[in-house]
Amino acid sequence: MIDSHQFDTEFINNLLYIKKDYSKISCLLKDRTDIRSYVILGKIELYSGNIDEAENFFTKAGYKTGIAYCKFLKGEFAEGYKILSDIKEQSSFCHWLICIIEIFLNKKENIPTYFQIRNYYEQDIEMLFLYKRDKEIGNILNFSQYISNFNMEIFKYNGRIMLNHGFNEIAEQFLKKSLDVCYNDPETHYLLGELYIKTNRIQLAKESFNKCIKVNNGYYPAEIKLKTIK
Repeated sequence: MIDSHQFDTEFINNLLYIKKDYSKISCLLKDRTDIRSYVILGKIELYSGNIDEAENFFTKAGYKTGIAYCKFLKGEFAEGYKILSDIKEQSSFCHWLICIIEIFLNKKENIPTYFQIRNYYEQDIEMLFLYKRDKEIGNILNFSQYISNFNMEIFKYNGRIMLNHGFNEIAEQFLKKSLDVCYNDPETHYLLGELYIKTNRIQLAKESFNKCIKVNNGYYPAEIKLKTIK
């Protein structure tokens, strides 16, 4: 049990991000009124699809970046952007959030870094899927060419996301575009192989897995797949 004077951050983060045991965290923190607990409870609600409750907890905590993120997921871009502009926070996530909101607002005054795109892009698209923001997903995909100026792996990221959500044709287009940009990326070949298996194109799957191994000798997942489909 976590009392009012203790907060085991590592333990809570393990429950939140690794085990995803939201009910246990809620039980542990239900009687706490400190800022950190409100932020964690807000994240639980956010990841559970309860965005209004999440925003409520973030407001109690005074966690303005969290509030701005909720605005982003609701499609309230101007409101989110104003919050972020006012607080002038220097964290990597805050800067990324400003960049992605600017894309929707057609501002593009700030430039995202390669690592910000790698670290946050896919998780944000997944959150947009969670909240059924189909229009926003389509819009951000349309900016792939622009985002590729800062991280050329964006086409692979899009392909993986679309594949995971069953949009096979769109996934194939992005993965092939990824190979046009960077043919020697073994993961893209592997993802194409997965897509071909999913769409029952077994010979193409074999070819993709073999290409994957050719550009990265010993790529274990591809070797396992080849053994499986043989």
